Amino acid sequence: MDTQETKVYIAALIAAGVLGVILIYFIITMIRQQRKTQRLNLEKIEAEIRTLEKERKRIASDLHDDLGPLLSAIKFKINSVDLTHEDDKMMIEHASQHIDDTLNKVREISFDLMPNTLIRKGLVQTLEEFIPKMEKLVPLKIHFTHEDINGLPTEMTINLYRIILEIINNTVKHSQAENLVIQLTRPGKKIVLLTSDDGIGFDYEKKKEENPGLGLKNLQSRAEIMHGELLIHTQRGKGVKYSIEIPLL
Repeated sequence: MDTQETKVYIAALIAAGVLGVILIYFIITMIRQQRKTQRLNLEKIEAEIRTLEKERKRIASDLHDDLGPLLSAIKFKINSVDLTHEDDKMMIEHASQHIDDTLNKVREISFDLMPNTLIRKGLVQTLEEFIPKMEKLVPLKIHFTHEDINGLPTEMTINLYRIILEIINNTVKHSQAENLVIQLTRPGKKIVLLTSDDGIGFDYEKKKEENPGLGLKNLQSRAEIMHGELLIHTQRGKGVKYSIEIPLL
């Protein structure tokens, strides 16, 4: 190889090296940008969920602390009225019953927004109180098993509670299932939530392409902000299985 050919060869190697460096830099930049976008998107979702939970807590507190006592005071005033006419007594009884029904509804709404038990006693006891109430309202048998998962961070507890409620809601609305199994375990340094039902299932891939729905998006968002992984296994006629693994950081 003469001197001229050597120079051309070296120039080609240099050019290839420069192009390689540029390409590597471009790829690294794209990866960093993608990670930054994902991180910002996750931070946005987390901020939105925190704001939503804060507002739920405020409304639940207003209902429980303000509206509840006010209705109870009204009921006390009504029942303290001394009436002699039977029609008037009957009217008072009906009004008192309506107030009782309203109080029960206020308690239900307050519990749905932010159960006091969830903050005071944790996820397991809240679910053990909620599930029997749910079973009285819907034709679904919920089988709940768990390990000791006390001491979880408050935000994780709330997000897990919302995820489980969303799964129950989806099962009731769409699955036509008779049974739903919910398992909470703590293998090592992670929390694992497994659920399965005996319903009609659905085409998950088709659902993702067409319209995943707000419920599935909420599940995914809450799993992501806990740095967890959500897996859905389903097909028509085979029920639905949810699997969520959340690291304990």
